[in-house]
Amino acid sequence: MRVGELLAVLDRLAPMRLCEEWDNVGLMVGRRDRPVTRVLVALDLRAHVLDEARGAGADLVLVHHPPIFPALSAVSDQRTAGALVLRAAEERIAVVAAHTNLDSVAGGLNDLMADALGMRDRVPLVPDVDDPAMGLGRAGMIDPAPLDELASRCVEVFCTRRANLGVAGDPGRLVSRLAVCTGSGGSLIAAARQWGADAYVTGDLKYHDADAAEGMGLMNIAHGAVEQHAMRMWTPVLAAALAPHGVEVAFARGDTDPWRDAC
Repeated sequence: MRVGELLAVLDRLAPMRLCEEWDNVGLMVGRRDRPVTRVLVALDLRAHVLDEARGAGADLVLVHHPPIFPALSAVSDQRTAGALVLRAAEERIAVVAAHTNLDSVAGGLNDLMADALGMRDRVPLVPDVDDPAMGLGRAGMIDPAPLDELASRCVEVFCTRRANLGVAGDPGRLVSRLAVCTGSGGSLIAAARQWGADAYVTGDLKYHDADAAEGMGLMNIAHGAVEQHAMRMWTPVLAAALAPHGVEVAFARGDTDPWRDAC
């Protein structure tokens, strides 16, 4: 299988047309005519991910977060991002990013986050214009639970510490209508309120987002914890799609999240 053929398979799994206008997805590094026999999937491109790819004989690394975003002013060893891109090119390891297209597609990262929290009867929080069955975020029903109990469930499911989960709202508020968004979802707070969510779970929220929620429960969960979980759960989908082409797929062993507990 060639890199270009793999991109065609990926486009069927997570269509490039679903990516946001500001995003950068697809082939970041490499040649489309290069052969691919092994793929390593990771949340981010890091030095240890490239080490693992080289050790495993992987020809291609597929990441969620684009290593060239929004743009690099230079590809050199002066800055970390440029050095990683340069190293991948020098070692002939192709790098492909599937970002908001993988978030939005049916069965993608937002659906996997919703699955992890037991959401049913779900719809996209912000439907795609051309296909309302897809889009950013998810909103749906869960078995009723107090906000504080739902927070504990998030800690358990996404393997994060309670100290790393911020909760705003009445701890005893009963939640049955839930909205979620992987990654940074502060811009979708209004959409969650409009849908009528009792609570909204996402990452990278700011101090005043709690005021914007206007009484809706908020959970600020670690960005990396949710997406690391979702990418790991999605990797078998890619593996099944590439298996007929003789391509092996594995999820990177190392954690790429730069944030660590202080205690």
